[in-house]
Amino acid sequence: MTLDDVIAHLAADPEGSGLVCDLDGTLAPIVDDPEAVRLPEPVRASLEGASRHLGLVAIVSGRPAAFLAERAAAEGVRLLGLYGMEEVGADGLVRARPEVADWEGVLDRARGALAEAVAADADLRLEDKGLSLAVHWRGAPDVGAAGERADALARAVAERTGLAREPGKLVEELRPPIGWDKGAVVALLAEEVGLRSVTYLGDDRGDLPGLREARARGGVAVVVDHGAETPAEVRAAADCVLHGEHDAHRLVARLADTLAERG
Repeated sequence: MTLDDVIAHLAADPEGSGLVCDLDGTLAPIVDDPEAVRLPEPVRASLEGASRHLGLVAIVSGRPAAFLAERAAAEGVRLLGLYGMEEVGADGLVRARPEVADWEGVLDRARGALAEAVAADADLRLEDKGLSLAVHWRGAPDVGAAGERADALARAVAERTGLAREPGKLVEELRPPIGWDKGAVVALLAEEVGLRSVTYLGDDRGDLPGLREARARGGVAVVVDHGAETPAEVRAAADCVLHGEHDAHRLVARLADTLAERG
C-alpha cells in the first residue's frame, strides 16, 4: 500500500474515518532531549485542516497529556497521553482514568528506586511522567551496554512493584498495568465517535496495539520506518511503510489538501 492509497482510503469516507497518530518519531522527530520535542507548525496546520473533514483526528502518545497540550495542541485534534491513561478535555483540563489512582503509591516507590539507580549511572536518564516512568539511554557512548543495564533495572523494578514494562527505542518505561494501551484508545475513540474505519500512524513497539486495532476495524496500519531503530515486528504490522517522519508530514499535508479540494 502506498502513501497515495492511504490518502484515498481516508478520502473515500471522511466522516466515517479517523486518523490516530503517535507523536515522537511519527509526527515529530526523535531527539536526544525528550523535553525538546514539539509538533512542527506545518504538521499542526495539516492536522487542523484534516480535522475539519474527518470524523476524528487524534494524537495518542506515551507523553503526559499536559506535555501534549503544551507542545502538540492543534484545533480539532484530541490529545491522549500516557497510552490513553490521560486525556486533555475540551476545557483544556487533563483528566486521568480513575483506576490509575490505585497505583500512585506503587509509582512513588518505583520512582525512588529508579532515581537512585540512575543517579549512579551517568549513561541513564530518568524521565518522570507522573503516572509512568521512563529510563532513557539515547546518547550513551555504548548504547548496547547501557541498554542492558536499563533493561535489567526495569525488569527488577517491575518484578518488585507489579508495574508493566513498555520497551521502546532506547527507552524502558514502567506504567500501571490497567489495560490501557494504544489499541484500547483506538477502540474507545472508534466506538465513541461511531467511526467505520481508523488509520493509525506509529513507529515503535508501543504502537503495535494501535496498528493492530486499526487493521481489525478495516482501517490502515501505517508505520514510520527509522531503519535499524525500527523493530522488525513493527514493520511487519504495517499495511504501508513510510520512510522517516518527513514522509508522515507529507502524508498529512497531502491528506489535508485532498480533503479540502473535495470539500
